[in-house]
Amino acid sequence: MRRATLASFALLASSVAAVAGSSSPAEASDGPFCGPAVPTPCIESLTVNGVVKTTGAYVSGPTDEGGWHQLGFAVTLPLATTDVVDVVVDGGTAFDPQRMFGRMGLDDVDAWTGPDGGHRMRIHGTPVTWANGCDSAAAWPWPCPSTATSDDVVFDADIADFDDPTESTLGMYVGTDAAYNGIFFDEQPDGSHALTTEVVAPHLHADATTPVVGDIRFRLSYAQMRTDMGIPNPETLTPGSLSGTINGGTGGGAFTTWHDPDGGGFFIEASGFTFSLKKLRVAAAHITPTRPTITRAKRVSATKAKLAHTIATPRGAKVTGYLATCTPKHGKVVRATGTATSATVVVKGLHRGTAYSCKVAATSKAGRGAWSAPAKVKARP
Repeated sequence: MRRATLASFALLASSVAAVAGSSSPAEASDGPFCGPAVPTPCIESLTVNGVVKTTGAYVSGPTDEGGWHQLGFAVTLPLATTDVVDVVVDGGTAFDPQRMFGRMGLDDVDAWTGPDGGHRMRIHGTPVTWANGCDSAAAWPWPCPSTATSDDVVFDADIADFDDPTESTLGMYVGTDAAYNGIFFDEQPDGSHALTTEVVAPHLHADATTPVVGDIRFRLSYAQMRTDMGIPNPETLTPGSLSGTINGGTGGGAFTTWHDPDGGGFFIEASGFTFSLKKLRVAAAHITPTRPTITRAKRVSATKAKLAHTIATPRGAKVTGYLATCTPKHGKVVRATGTATSATVVVKGLHRGTAYSCKVAATSKAGRGAWSAPAKVKARP
């Protein structure tokens, strides 16, 4: 089963992105910058390399896209890919910026409501070189020439305010240097959902020598990871908790993940891949807790043993407890449970005079994690 988020509009019908060899955003009109008697939406602030700018960007809309309203934003100043751009867009009280899909190297994005009731979004990142020439009028995947018809250095975005309150709380942000066909969540055999998208661009830039190197970065809210990826506690994810593939293999690219330092979300990035069509797939890889280690196994009586162990690390689902099994060479396996907050499992019901091999594993909503290495419990009369 595939669930398409309303992100599927991204960079397909963009009000600002010249995704198929059309005119550069720099040809658009300037402003408005916020000020007395200036209606919203407007640009509250713009800095390039820390220098405040009072011209050189525009915001347009909002337009009704059927299910969401959309603003277009672009920096119109001449830019280099080494520049650092920071912009704050004020949507006013009527437009709440909830998602952003931009042509940029995305470093950070924040959304909040100011004391005046105006909804704002801050976007921080770097411009990208956009290779023009893909035919957006064709069916997906768009056909792209081997060599781009032209290149533009761009920093622009579509910003969305969703009508559906469920969608509006998810908070997805994307920055890329290539056109993509939206984001889908495909159901996996374990009931979780893998994030998938397809990306296209020319193989070479307009100089017919330099390869187009793809980079796409998602910032997913924890709410979306719970809703669309089936990860119950995404705040506990570790770098190894998700797996990523490009075109079903490495595709020459790299896959990295990290928590948003500001909290509330998780960054997923695929980078360094070449074109034409690429398919990116991100799935929960090791969502069960890590393997604990038994640090001490002590027979405390003829029928009871105490297993001290390390605390397992959650990787997408909180640890709910521990299981222990003690197995004799001949006879019945004895099982016991421990709480999530304890580093000890007490195993009762052992047989006198019998030695056991014991192991411990952590449990979570995602299932049982890997068993520890076995530890010997000596026989006791």
